[in-house]
Amino acid sequence: MDYENDLELCEYNPISVQYENEIRALAQIIEPPAKSFFQRLMKKIILAHGANA
Repeated sequence: MDYENDLELCEYNPISVQYENEIRALAQIIEPPAKSFFQRLMKKIILAHGANA
């Protein structure tokens, strides 16, 4: 498949829309979920207590 040429044809090209949707779906699967502020804070507290032990 020639992704680059297909994507450059037109933003309304159904093939480019399909490729974009596939790429977005893969990115959601691959990217780790962002930690919440509370989770990051707890990690810092745990690491700080571990260093003092």
